[in-house]
Amino acid sequence: MCFLLFALKGKQVVRVKLSAIFILLALAMAQVFAYDVGIKVTVSQDTLAVGTNISIVKDGTLLYSARAGESGTASFKLDAGSYFVYLDRGGYSRHVNLLEVSKNDNIEYTMRQLISYASVYGQVAGPSDFNGSSVAAYASGNIAKRTVPNKDGYYLMSFMPEGSFMLSFDAQGFVERNVSATLLQSQFSEVNVKLDKVPVAPAAQPALIVPSSVPKQTVIEILIMGGGVPLPGRVVLVKPPSGSVEATTGADGKAHVNAVAEGEYVFTYGNLTSKTMVGTAVNATAPPPAAVEPEPPAASEPEAPSSAGGFVAGAALIIMGGLIVALGIVLFAMGRMSRKQKPKAHGHEAQGLPPAGKHEHAKGGQGAAHQHEAHGHRKQK
Repeated sequence: MCFLLFALKGKQVVRVKLSAIFILLALAMAQVFAYDVGIKVTVSQDTLAVGTNISIVKDGTLLYSARAGESGTASFKLDAGSYFVYLDRGGYSRHVNLLEVSKNDNIEYTMRQLISYASVYGQVAGPSDFNGSSVAAYASGNIAKRTVPNKDGYYLMSFMPEGSFMLSFDAQGFVERNVSATLLQSQFSEVNVKLDKVPVAPAAQPALIVPSSVPKQTVIEILIMGGGVPLPGRVVLVKPPSGSVEATTGADGKAHVNAVAEGEYVFTYGNLTSKTMVGTAVNATAPPPAAVEPEPPAASEPEAPSSAGGFVAGAALIIMGGLIVALGIVLFAMGRMSRKQKPKAHGHEAQGLPPAGKHEHAKGGQGAAHQHEAHGHRKQK
């Protein structure tokens, strides 16, 4: 990027490019704020580890690499911050050390040819504040090792047994993350993670509630709700057919506006808008509409007998009719027989006279004559 400096010399304008100047200033400032750090490497017998390769790594990026000189030392200019230092030497496993730079300093590291433990290191990304954060290693559900990342999220855990572990990374306000890792003896295993923030439930959007229509000369009720609860003290802009007013909700989240004019009322709260249509007022003196009596339920028609029921009923009627006819015939025949067996009445009986033998005999000749006639009558028969 090119910057121009304008200087006035009479009528001439001198333009000077400042890009090179700014670069030089940046380099000079970097040199001022960088610290001199000397790293000395020895082996277990306090022997200088001449020729050991020393690498400076920050945020997963290799920044510097140098070999230890005759004094077993290599010098670096480093800014304040956290770094990992890799030590590589023939016949030795890589050694990893955590370096925190805040001043000019000389650091000494010792390399061991035989390491009887496992180590894990890395960087936790995501949080900007690591207060209260931790890195823990679990084996079979039991805690094996725990440490705290430094202010830049760098961590290093050593002196761990070989085996399989569940590494748990935790920081306030972030989702805990678990990573499976197999750690081997005499090796430094690198495990870097990035934590995600705990999702925050979105705030419930407020609701502006008004009736769709009301009669004229009534009251329009305005309700402001948020998260299922009424919101008091909310100012609603009301635009009737002419002019505009403001209404403030009370403790119950409600406000009221008189519908004095016909037309459309527009209510605005924040980015919410609702409308109410005001129509002609209802005549309060008009009698209420006559109540409409409900129609009686339709009479249910008797169910038609089933074919089997009809057949049985018909057969019963036929049998009863036959019995009645047969009974009539029997009664008629019995009447006829009774009339045939009844004896015919004699002449006296037929004439209504007392029967023979029951008359009293008259004295004298008349009685004899009468008796003779009676005997003669019986003989003729």
